[in-house]
Amino acid sequence: MERIVQPAIDRILREGELDRLDLVEEPRGRNFLLVRVTACGEEFELALHVPLAGAEEEIADMAERFFSDLQDFVAESSFAWGELRGE
Repeated sequence: MERIVQPAIDRILREGELDRLDLVEEPRGRNFLLVRVTACGEEFELALHVPLAGAEEEIADMAERFFSDLQDFVAESSFAWGELRGE
């Protein structure tokens, strides 16, 4: 998950904004994780299918999806309203 979640957090959130990061196994099966990011008191959640090791294209797709969704969340948040971060 460090190749999917951490790069987006590092590029989008500013120092001091990340309150908490949780990775929770989803009951749907072993290949799903719920990623919960709390930033400046606001919570973002996204369920991700965990790619198999070595599935580079799938890992890249998941990283792009997570980045895009986190970027949208931040742009709609009260702490960074209207900011397009990470570009």
